[in-house]
Amino acid sequence: MRIEKWAIVPKTAPAIIRNCLGCRRKTIFRSSGNFRINANGNKIDVWLIYRCEKCASSWNLDIYTRIPPDFLDRRLYTRFQQNDRKTALEYGCRKEILNRNKAEALWEQVEYDVEITELPLLQTQLSQTQTERSQLYPAEGEQEFNDERVFITIYNQYGMPLRLDKLLCSHFGWSRKETAKMEEEGFLRILSGGKSVKNKIPETMAIEIRDI
Repeated sequence: MRIEKWAIVPKTAPAIIRNCLGCRRKTIFRSSGNFRINANGNKIDVWLIYRCEKCASSWNLDIYTRIPPDFLDRRLYTRFQQNDRKTALEYGCRKEILNRNKAEALWEQVEYDVEITELPLLQTQLSQTQTERSQLYPAEGEQEFNDERVFITIYNQYGMPLRLDKLLCSHFGWSRKETAKMEEEGFLRILSGGKSVKNKIPETMAIEIRDI
C-alpha cells in the first residue's frame, strides 16, 4: 500500500479576454507577474499588471483598493514589492478577485503540473476512518484486503476547474472509458470530495486505486 499527496499547480495564471484600447477590440491579456503599488497618504492600492499579447497595452487587475497600511501583513507587502512569482500566480488564480474585476478568465487554456509526494503511512492525510472503511468494506468480489493499492489525497489549492477522470487519464495514460470502468468495477473509489470520476476536483479529494 502506498500513500501519495498530489498537488495540482497551474503553470501560469489564466489569461483574460477583454477589450483592448490599443487594438480596439477584444484580445487576450496575460499576467506580467508584476505588481503595481500605489501608496497615497494612509491608503494603499495594489494591482497585478496584465498585458495585451498583441500590442502590449497594460491592464491592472485590482487586488486591494484604498486599504490602510496595517491591513497587509508585512511579509505579503514585501512579496508584492519584489514581484514574487508564487504570489503573482496565487492572486492571478483567485476566483473571487477575477470575479470582482469581471474578468473573463480562460481556464481551459491553463497548463498544470502535478507535484507528487509519497508519504509515510503515519503522516498520511487519509483519515483512519477512511482506511478502516476500505478494509472492512472491500470492493464487490474482493475477498480480502489487497496491499497493491494506492491512497491519493489530491489538493487543488488554486481551484483549477479539472475533472477527476481527466486528471487520472493524463497521469496514467488511461482512456475515459477505462477510467469509468475501473470506478464501476470497484478498482477506483472516491473516499471524499466527490461521488464520481466525472466530478470536478474540489479543494481536496481522497481516492483509492487498486492494482495499478
